[in-house]
Amino acid sequence: MTSVIRSCWLSAIAAILAVAIGATSAAAQGVTTAALTGVVKDSQGAVVPGATIVAVHEPSGTQYTAVSQGDGRYNIPGMRVGGPYKLTAELQGFGTEEKTGVSLSLGVTTDVAFDLKLAAVSETVQVVGEVNPVFSSGRTGAATAVSRDELATLPTVTGRITDITRLTPQYGGGGTFAGQDNRANNITVDGSYFNNSFGLGTSTGGIGDRTGVAPISLEAIEQVQVSVAPYDVRQGNFTGAGVNTVTRSGTNSFTGSGYYRFRNESFVGKEAVGQVFNPGTFDYKVMGGWLGGPVVKNKLFGFVSVEKQEDSRPLNTFRANLGGEPVAGNVTRVLASELTALSSFLKTNFNYETGPFENIPKKTPGTPWMVKGDYNVSGANKITFRYNQLNSSTDVNQSGSSSLGTSRQTFSSNFLNYANSNYKILENLKSGIGEWNSAFGTFTNNLIVGYTFQDESRDQLATLFPFVVIGDGSGNPITSFGSEPFTPFNLLSYKTFQAQDSFTKYSKNHSLTFGGAIEKFHSDNSFYFGLQSAYSYNTLADFYTDATGYLANQNRSVSPVTLNIFQTRYLLQSGQTTPPMQPLDVVYVSGYFQDEWRPRSNLTV
Repeated sequence: MTSVIRSCWLSAIAAILAVAIGATSAAAQGVTTAALTGVVKDSQGAVVPGATIVAVHEPSGTQYTAVSQGDGRYNIPGMRVGGPYKLTAELQGFGTEEKTGVSLSLGVTTDVAFDLKLAAVSETVQVVGEVNPVFSSGRTGAATAVSRDELATLPTVTGRITDITRLTPQYGGGGTFAGQDNRANNITVDGSYFNNSFGLGTSTGGIGDRTGVAPISLEAIEQVQVSVAPYDVRQGNFTGAGVNTVTRSGTNSFTGSGYYRFRNESFVGKEAVGQVFNPGTFDYKVMGGWLGGPVVKNKLFGFVSVEKQEDSRPLNTFRANLGGEPVAGNVTRVLASELTALSSFLKTNFNYETGPFENIPKKTPGTPWMVKGDYNVSGANKITFRYNQLNSSTDVNQSGSSSLGTSRQTFSSNFLNYANSNYKILENLKSGIGEWNSAFGTFTNNLIVGYTFQDESRDQLATLFPFVVIGDGSGNPITSFGSEPFTPFNLLSYKTFQAQDSFTKYSKNHSLTFGGAIEKFHSDNSFYFGLQSAYSYNTLADFYTDATGYLANQNRSVSPVTLNIFQTRYLLQSGQTTPPMQPLDVVYVSGYFQDEWRPRSNLTV
């Protein structure tokens, strides 16, 4: 009885330590591969050590081998996700058993057992089986896996990964999982961080939030895994979910595809609960293609994906009042005649182009592309490299903040501004990642090294013109013109270097994993608004009075009382012509250890 109690206590302590150690791996990354495990037995149910297990990824010919240990168990980590795989188990004196049609899921260790019969009484047995990884003993914690076939058939409007991750039961919308902010997720692609690290533009919490363009086409993704509570020390750095993605690789066959997708206002409803809705005129087009194949059969493979997006839609559908019209729906209180006259006055007297005040387009061009290579150096060493790039931008309406000028009710029937008072936001990305998986005897090693550069700056204005807000006489603005108030010197770029190495030793009943990870983050940020100066007038008549006085008196206003607010900002550093930058450096370092203990064939601690 005492020995039973002691055994229970030891098991409990081991489980607690596993959870505690896993919790310390805050800088660990996601996983990029799958794994196989299982037990080899004979016809009497006794374990068979020394059997050779060979797994062949049939599309690429990539081969993995393992030998069953003293307890009959074999382990093959670091395998390509997907399939199908052909598995073979053999040992001298026994017949050979084959299993085909096996597919592997990202981050999941799939159990496949073998029963070898004596060669004298049996012939080769071929078993065609399907393994459901949901019930795999290697699957610990809440997780959702989406395969290539599912990615190809699931509907998507945005083309972004959130259209896929919403299949997770814990998904709460907007990229949130388990009730956590989407910035608490850890998003990885082929092991490289794909987070919105600075925290701006948090519609999903991932790269591409600023413009809404997917950094990697869904056509180039092999599998997606969402882990909410993994018990794997290699997965961490989140309190929401770990979203791990693996991109596609080339195979021994040349395959490719070209596609064209489009959407416009004819696909959108015009009425809701009896209320007429005007979606405006918009045009969304995506053209792309991908190609994969062998460079050297069974040895070296390549995959490339290119996509071009063009999205043009109304920035808003509000319009000016033609005079006497009721202010309702998309009709504003701002008179078209006054806006037209003001634009003409500025062009004639200050050579400033305001741009239109209606039917302003929001254009979002985007070009994501990716190239990937896989090299089977030998049966024990495999190297993967992926590089991808995104160039995108989108038009954004001017801010309504009161930090510069008077607070403005943009996107409402009370206010209408000109096109040239808006700005563009950029979302540019360059990312490269390399992975080396190796196996020697009962040891395996996984090394990941990557570098990512992101630019989320505002596109800088070619010329600066004072920002001016015009009111209705009662303190409520009706329009504005001039350079967008917060765009000059609004810059943000950041770089991330990362490295992670995981070493695993397999022995009877135990898999010991040791590892370490480092992430070095550097950002440069400038937010220096007001450089162009800002003016606020109570009425349009006040502006005309002040502007006319300025023009007639050589840069000196004769009626300063008409000016409501004046603001400006200037640099004290003599001769400084570059934006004042605020650098930020952060380094995360972690070490971790994990013991995966299998006291029984159906129990893993």
